[in-house]
Amino acid sequence: MTEAKFIAKNEKKWKALEAFNRRVVKGGIGRLQPEDIKEFAHLFRLASHNLAYSKTHFPQSHVVPYLNRVVGVTHNYFYVREGRSTSDIKGYFVHTFPHAVRETWRFWAIATAFFMLGLVFAWLYVAADPARLHDIMPAGMVSDFSPYEAHDFGDGSVQWEYSLMAAFITTNNIMVTFNAIVGGLLAGFGTILILVYNGLIVGALFGFFQRTGADMIVAYSLVLPHGVIELMAIFLAGGCGLMLAKGLLLPGDYTRKQSLITQARKTAQLIPGIVAMLVVAGIIEGYFTPLPVSAGIKLVFAGLTLVGLVAYFTKGIRTT
Repeated sequence: MTEAKFIAKNEKKWKALEAFNRRVVKGGIGRLQPEDIKEFAHLFRLASHNLAYSKTHFPQSHVVPYLNRVVGVTHNYFYVREGRSTSDIKGYFVHTFPHAVRETWRFWAIATAFFMLGLVFAWLYVAADPARLHDIMPAGMVSDFSPYEAHDFGDGSVQWEYSLMAAFITTNNIMVTFNAIVGGLLAGFGTILILVYNGLIVGALFGFFQRTGADMIVAYSLVLPHGVIELMAIFLAGGCGLMLAKGLLLPGDYTRKQSLITQARKTAQLIPGIVAMLVVAGIIEGYFTPLPVSAGIKLVFAGLTLVGLVAYFTKGIRTT
């Protein structure tokens, strides 16, 4: 291919890449729509290949420094992480994070299904016979919740320390969140195991409390105000783990390494938001959950939290 044909064939796409660069300068990459980001990345890869080709076949051409400049500018947007300004942080939570959640909904929806599978099974299993709690939870965990033997379960006389239950579930969920992400590197099996197992633990606890006469409204009111956000963070983390697994198992047109890197970048867009959700959940648990208000008020708060999350993730935050 001659230099003239090479330029004629690709110049329009180079100009399109430059146009994207100008848009990012004005509004930030977080303002781009999903289809725009995909096109931006495609044009960047194409220009990178064109740069390598021109260096080999037309090393003295003006095309080389031109593409070097365009590709270099674009590279900074995709790979360079500079100090975050206040506007960058705002842009992340206003646009990037909710957008990333919408883009990856299939992954965290599957993660949610695995968790709920374990929860429902364990709830029904233990509610049928509270002594079965020992079949799911390690003895050390069981002893943390009750000094009673198995034959005492279910007589309605046990008084439960609900704050201990809430603290246990919260601490457990934080560990689950991060282990679920890393578990994706085990071809997804680690993530799935963590989600199902922890669904089993939560389901077993609630099945046990229901069967042994605990006040379930009070139990819900001490878990759900912060648990709504906390559980969503777990589901998103599970989705991250499944994305990493996809990168390893289903590379598509990429090499396995390239595919994993691509999925890791998508995961990286979610992690700061997941951490923030855990922090917010911790604040709610520390300052709102212990308040001496009725269980009904706490459950209304939990419901409003759920509505707020749905609105945030489906529409983002509207700014002028």
